[in-house]
Amino acid sequence: MNELEEYKKIVHYMLDLHGRGTTDSAEAPYRHPTWTYTDEQLFEIEKERIFFKEPLLVGFSCEMANPGDCFMFQDLENINVLMIRDSEGKAHALLNSSLEAGQVSAGDLNKCGENIQHLPCEEKYGMLYICLDKASAVNIDKHLADLTPWFKQWDLADTQLIGEHVWDLKSNWKLALDTFCEGYHFDILHKDSVGDFSLGNISQYKRFGSPQRHHRMTFPNKPMLDLRGTDDKDWGMEIQTHFQLVHFIYPNVSLLISPTAVEFFVLYPGKKVGEHITRYRSYWRGDINRASWSGGGAKENFDFIVYVVDKEDYWVSANVQKSLNANRRKFSTFGKNEPSLINMHRNFLSAVGLDPDIKEAPDWEDLTGDKSTGPVAA
Repeated sequence: MNELEEYKKIVHYMLDLHGRGTTDSAEAPYRHPTWTYTDEQLFEIEKERIFFKEPLLVGFSCEMANPGDCFMFQDLENINVLMIRDSEGKAHALLNSSLEAGQVSAGDLNKCGENIQHLPCEEKYGMLYICLDKASAVNIDKHLADLTPWFKQWDLADTQLIGEHVWDLKSNWKLALDTFCEGYHFDILHKDSVGDFSLGNISQYKRFGSPQRHHRMTFPNKPMLDLRGTDDKDWGMEIQTHFQLVHFIYPNVSLLISPTAVEFFVLYPGKKVGEHITRYRSYWRGDINRASWSGGGAKENFDFIVYVVDKEDYWVSANVQKSLNANRRKFSTFGKNEPSLINMHRNFLSAVGLDPDIKEAPDWEDLTGDKSTGPVAA
């Protein structure tokens, strides 16, 4: 893959959208039933059939760069997984082990405790994937599908963790994910932050994967308009600073890749249907001392994003959840300019065995024959 040529295609596409005063759109609006954010039985089935069955991106290689390095994955209720690099340098996911055991093991897995269980785990392109279903296998290339050449090109192993922030909020995990999947709110909700440099209500939308459950939203920054009328033969890699690549990696990751940073948001169901956890980690690519594309340093970039999500995004999400809990409306209408939301929620419904066009809650007794919940049932 020629990275620069791909970025040139993106710029030309975005300039065309802007010139026509439009954005990538769905064929029609979509009426999405709001019970999908509040139904307890659906919530339990989502955990069983999505989070305990699908490959999960839990971190990046830099978090355990050396043999013996380890960290815990504990963001799903009653799940404790030790991520550890053994003495030979291979990454492992161990169920029912502790951080303390991992820290004293020096990479010797025999010292990580008794009755540990190995979960499927793979490391590639600087990413750490696991699956909570012991009978499954993790294949990152198969999971990413046609996104693979991009991550192979980026090779996110050369990163450093800058900071982490965790939100434990009273909003459904899917509702919180909606925040990362459209840009029409930039000019209103983020007018003094993201909206200060980004063009609102214009984006390129592309689906990836087989089936096409991942997507990428490309949001243009205002300086991109200066490229109109110039010869793209003169464009270099600096054009990547003229847009933001925001990926949704099924089932629960929002990943923003810039020339200097990786912004990793991963969302998990909480204890109740109207609760969730968002874990945000910011990683710096390459030289820790170089400035970001916007001119700030690594810590300044991290603090800015935490502020925007905390003060401008998630307070809205929490208030919307209150309205949903009160059952004030039966449907949310996703407009034609929200194709990412339409595709994402239709895929979530399909993943639990429901018709993506369903409007009323089903008879759950017909759908709960499979009670397997990965390691919980082991």
